[in-house]
Amino acid sequence: MLGAVRFCSLRWKALLFVCAVVLLAPAGGFTQERKLLYPRELAGKLDTVVKPLLNPKAEQIPYSKLTAATNYYVRIAPKGAIVNDQNEILETAILGTRPYVFVTTPDSIQGRSLLTIYEDIGYEGADIIRWQRNVDMVAVVFRFPNAVTRAETTDGALPAEWDNKVYVPTWANMFSLFGRLAEKAEIDPTKKGQFAPTRLFFASEAERQFVTSFPAAGKGRIQKTDYAALKATDGADWAYRSLLENKLSVFAHFRGNGRTQNVVLDPDGANPTDGLIELVGPNQKVKALPEVAIIGLGRLLIEQSPTPATSKP
Repeated sequence: MLGAVRFCSLRWKALLFVCAVVLLAPAGGFTQERKLLYPRELAGKLDTVVKPLLNPKAEQIPYSKLTAATNYYVRIAPKGAIVNDQNEILETAILGTRPYVFVTTPDSIQGRSLLTIYEDIGYEGADIIRWQRNVDMVAVVFRFPNAVTRAETTDGALPAEWDNKVYVPTWANMFSLFGRLAEKAEIDPTKKGQFAPTRLFFASEAERQFVTSFPAAGKGRIQKTDYAALKATDGADWAYRSLLENKLSVFAHFRGNGRTQNVVLDPDGANPTDGLIELVGPNQKVKALPEVAIIGLGRLLIEQSPTPATSKP
């Protein structure tokens, strides 16, 4: 196994107490070509898109050179949720667990290790250790069906056929999308989990009405107020912000400008244009996608060192 990284990073405030070894799989070395799990052979435009992603030595494209001008997208997912042991796409495989899912572009992950991808899409160190350790991951590279097209709007004025569009996830667009999805939501107080791949659900009609009638002034405060400050206040603004996170995965480090935030390199968000391309599109069954390739990204094996690291004099 190659790519062992011992870290006690001061950048990761949540991990000041940790000294771990991160082993980048697959076995055989990070420098080996990544495995194309599905399909067995590629052709046409998809072949051109995928080939650079199979090469871990491919040049990383700087943030400033990344562009959203593509018809192909990438979703990072656990391997076991997408393919079986024979690398056949599962009937149950979907892009995500919400009716709209966040995606990035192929260029955004080119030449990046799995650890770097996690950091670049906004995972904190503690989240990586808690949720991503020892999990085989894949990149789902795909094209949406022809009926799903890119919307140019950024001001929240969604088009008539709003539910078959890919959007830049600005704050305005996400507020509008949340409202539209809430209007069609199911009321079911028995559902405690967050698995809602086709439509939102709320615990009560009052909760749904809270979302659909939330005032513009409150949305403005949410957009301008630090996440931690909103949580500490614990008022109506936080209640809405919390629902936005739970129902649409708009997490704490959401920037609202079409770029992810690498909280390791830019913990304070001082460089808003640094980050991977971020888009949001309608959830899909993976088997129903007109073009799709599944790339094995390996796993992060994280082991705690039994003894403190020693430095040579």
